[in-house]
Amino acid sequence: MMSGGGYINGLLCFCGLAVLLYICGMNYVLTKKEVTVAADEFVRRYRDVERIRQYCLQCPGYGKSWACPPFDFDPVTVTDGFKSVTVMASIIEFDDTTRAACRGAKAKSRQVASTTMAEVWKTLLPQLHEMERMHPGSRCFTFRCSLCPEGCTRPEGKPCRHPEMLRYSLEAVGFDIDAITRELLDIKLDWSLDGSLSKTITLVTALFKQD
Repeated sequence: MMSGGGYINGLLCFCGLAVLLYICGMNYVLTKKEVTVAADEFVRRYRDVERIRQYCLQCPGYGKSWACPPFDFDPVTVTDGFKSVTVMASIIEFDDTTRAACRGAKAKSRQVASTTMAEVWKTLLPQLHEMERMHPGSRCFTFRCSLCPEGCTRPEGKPCRHPEMLRYSLEAVGFDIDAITRELLDIKLDWSLDGSLSKTITLVTALFKQD
């Protein structure tokens, strides 16, 4: 389902909210939403590098991946010169049986969440790369870096193995994912408070384009 262009929460929308539904596997449903908006307004409204960096500092992975802060460049520069941005959300919704089996079981919840995200990401990442190829001069922003299954070289003080393929997440360069999903995609992020499997997990990606 797709609506026409116009405004979403006062932000110029080139292509209205699109919703696609996929059934994947036996234990979850995957829903995809996307919207295309003006890049300059998107950046102005949703980027706050220093505030978001404070959240990054609380992550045990801070400074352990070349895709994560701190950076040796100004993260503001990675979105310079683009005209539009397509924001995409892949919402994984687990069925009641799976969630019941994980209730109160933190280790099992982490395993199910991690396995499912990896399964979805395995399909989603090539799609993002193809979108870049279809839009010359564009740049995609990923959910996470998965280029090196053997582990990132950063903790060893070595350079990135694949600098030409490295892509950042929106939050890594200072964007407020919670506000973006809530205001542009009508999605409320679901957080587990007791370690049990949350009802939904949302993977947020984007493509900044020259057109």
